[in-house]
Amino acid sequence: MSATRLQSDTVHRTPRPRETFQRGLLGSVVLLLIIAGAELLFLEPGYFNSLALHPFWIVIVIAAMQNGVAVGAITSVIATLLVGLPERLIDESATVYAARAAVLPLQWFVVALIVGFYRQKEIEETDGLRAEVIRLEKISGSLAEEVERMDSMVAALESKAASGVAPEPDTAPKPDTAPKEDLFHRALPELAALAGSYGADLPHSFEDAADTLFDGPVALVVSAQGRGEFVIGTTPENDGDATNLAQLITKNLEGKKGRSHTILLKDLGVSQEGALRVARQKPKTDNDMTALVIYYAPDRESADAATARLEIISELSRIAIERLSRELEAPESQQADTWDRE
Repeated sequence: MSATRLQSDTVHRTPRPRETFQRGLLGSVVLLLIIAGAELLFLEPGYFNSLALHPFWIVIVIAAMQNGVAVGAITSVIATLLVGLPERLIDESATVYAARAAVLPLQWFVVALIVGFYRQKEIEETDGLRAEVIRLEKISGSLAEEVERMDSMVAALESKAASGVAPEPDTAPKPDTAPKEDLFHRALPELAALAGSYGADLPHSFEDAADTLFDGPVALVVSAQGRGEFVIGTTPENDGDATNLAQLITKNLEGKKGRSHTILLKDLGVSQEGALRVARQKPKTDNDMTALVIYYAPDRESADAATARLEIISELSRIAIERLSRELEAPESQQADTWDRE
């Protein structure tokens, strides 16, 4: 199966939050207008107000359950405008009349908030999972393209071998002069080893993959609650600097969306020149582990150019870290051996 076919079969368009909001609000308004119009055309005005349960209840609850708190709250406000004010009774004080008129709208609004906030949390979790699926599909698409390229190259070499024509050694590009598009091609064995590595093999596997993909230092900083921070890979100076830098990066990324960012060293308060490309991961573990993959680049352009490579190595590192978390259930001495192995 080709990489193009793989991407076209797996990538699905999902509505944007704004489109979902507009569509949900429009549907709710149409239902409210239909109910209000049916009352005017087929019943007498105010008939629904005499019922124990106003039909607008159904629309408001459905709007909040399907689309969240914003659509539910706005629908309750529109329903209040369509219902209007009740007739004032004889000798009824203004305070009593205002309280009686506000009971039903307040009930609608409060229920819309309660149901909407509950549903909003589920909507945000679903949107996050969809974004993660799209990101993983892009990564798998890139890997699929490289697998297809490797298959083509193997087929070509087999054809030459079968015909007895030996490839000219001077025509094959050397690793240090190969074009950028061949990086993933050459790094597939190291990437596969990283994805399949266990805790004790993670440092070597990560360094081998990083050396193949990048021409500069790359560090993996893993933070485990109650166990401190651990640095794998290479850094310009020492592991302690990477740990401190990871803390500055985490603070800088607070409130920012997305998993991959370019940060200038001067924005972190570091006097050195250069930039960082950072990919953060949150492995699904019972040990509350987080990971930062940091690529040290001479400038912003070089850091931005490493985005795809950093995304792939960080994703494969996440897989290995999740496997490593299961090893943390072993005796403490075995855990120390896992972390200290070089």
